[in-house]
Amino acid sequence: MTDMTTVDIDGVMGRARIGPVRNLVVALCALVALFDGMDLQIIGLAAPSIAKNLHIPIAGLGVVFSAAIAGMAIGALVIAPLADRVGRKVILVAAVVCFGAFTLATMTAGSLIVLLGYRFGTGLGMGAAVPCAISLASEFVPARRRATVAGVLFAGFPLGGVLAGVLGSRLIPTTGWQGLFVVGGVAPLAVAVLITLVLPESPIFLVASRAPVERIARTLARVAPELRIDAATRFTGVAQRAERAPVRHLFAPGRRSGTLLLWVASFVAFGVLVVNSSWTPSLLAPLGVPVARTAVALALFNGGSVLATAAGGWLITRFGARRVLPVAFALAAVGVAGIGVVAPSFVGVACLQVLIGVGLGCASSGVIGLAAVAYPTAIRSTGIGWALGFGRVGSFVGPLAVAALVAAAWAVAGVFAVLAAVCLVGGLAAAALRPVRDETGTDTPAALAEGAA
Repeated sequence: MTDMTTVDIDGVMGRARIGPVRNLVVALCALVALFDGMDLQIIGLAAPSIAKNLHIPIAGLGVVFSAAIAGMAIGALVIAPLADRVGRKVILVAAVVCFGAFTLATMTAGSLIVLLGYRFGTGLGMGAAVPCAISLASEFVPARRRATVAGVLFAGFPLGGVLAGVLGSRLIPTTGWQGLFVVGGVAPLAVAVLITLVLPESPIFLVASRAPVERIARTLARVAPELRIDAATRFTGVAQRAERAPVRHLFAPGRRSGTLLLWVASFVAFGVLVVNSSWTPSLLAPLGVPVARTAVALALFNGGSVLATAAGGWLITRFGARRVLPVAFALAAVGVAGIGVVAPSFVGVACLQVLIGVGLGCASSGVIGLAAVAYPTAIRSTGIGWALGFGRVGSFVGPLAVAALVAAAWAVAGVFAVLAAVCLVGGLAAAALRPVRDETGTDTPAALAEGAA
């Protein structure tokens, strides 16, 4: 044991080895992201059966899908920032319980209105869970690895969609669509129990929020048991939390333009990503591309997206957001624009879908990874939540905008050209990003926004 009166909390959490608790935190937060993505996808697989049971016209399913996305936007914008006030762990557990419970409740929906309410409630939990999970996990790793960990965690979201497809192919023929919702509800609830029992609160958050020394000492005993903490211990290395952490702190001097540009990039990345997944089959069918073949192309899109999403955070850490994100958006723009040109060539469409997946996967992951390092501890969940929330708004608005273009009888190539132009807007916003420093200049590794050695 060593006696000390001053502890650099960021230095302690940045050690190469801090025991198994770090791996446990990252693993459970990754499971949260995985089940978050799975629960969003299973409604699509169950939708035909649910529509038949509730006598909902197929066209009416659009509002069912949108209900969860609307809930996710509000969860990210309103609920996730609460983690900067009351703690990452408590809001994370509440969010996971919320989307797990509402997923189970979906099986009991007896009308469209009730179904919409359950899906909205599911979305609220999902929207808050991922920002809280990323905030918690990123504060258990060295600052230079936060963007990488955030990207890897966010890769669990599309991977959850893949898991939903695998489970659907096995469960629906044997147990019916309800089996998906049993797994999708029980698994998150089990993870919530594990988080409650075994995960500590972030020591960085506890120090920033001026928690009692006794509580900080109990938490650090699991992270660095060799430290001796007493009532006289003074903590350094992280700015203390402001009395309030509202959204206005995202617009503090030196942070305003970066926040707005980050929101634009997130809106574009997630908006175009959802449009590509939802509208591509309908847009290409009149051009002679069978839906079955489009499904294969979209599977390749998801494969490329999973790999690029996992790598996005590492790439911006290694090369800088201003170098990586514009390139990612440009790749997506080339792929999206090319779809309308090469159709009905299946090979061409499939190759371009891989390109789109890589571009948008890297862009979406990079945006969230950048949010994890661009804001200080006091507003980290708020920053991630609002960046992701604007992405969810884009996911909601994008399909509606394309529907308006289709209703106006735009040519398919023209629709894809508009989407490509939107991708370029996201790239320009990313190219204009500047480093975002916190009040002390020590909590945020601002060099990551320009490129770190």
